[in-house]
Amino acid sequence: MTDVALALLRHGDRWFVQRRALDNPLLPGLWEFPGGKCEAHEAPEQALARELREEVGLVLRTARAWPVLEGSIRLHPFQVEADGVPATELAWAWCTAAELRRLPAPPRNLPLLEWLAREPRGPELRGDPAHLIV
Repeated sequence: MTDVALALLRHGDRWFVQRRALDNPLLPGLWEFPGGKCEAHEAPEQALARELREEVGLVLRTARAWPVLEGSIRLHPFQVEADGVPATELAWAWCTAAELRRLPAPPRNLPLLEWLAREPRGPELRGDPAHLIV
């Protein structure tokens, strides 16, 4: 099973997303939250910090786990606070939940976009994060 950590970075009512390169063989040109695969023996929180640093030059300050999304890959979304200013060669934007739903996005991100549309601050979490099958 492939585990992927995703950073959900919010500024007011807007969320940070970036566009995959058009020449990327996997999901070219789609808009997504920064993040990436967990390396061998790497916890999702560690992958999150590494990917934020590598992809957008941000230093992770806090991470609040959202429910894990189970499927062909396991997504570990985290609402994060980070230090620094996004710096990436990819196209990027700060979008409202409504704007995010109009952008072409990976199918696996659709449950996250639905959460943001219903609950702008993210899902209400009680106790340990749930695992959702999508």
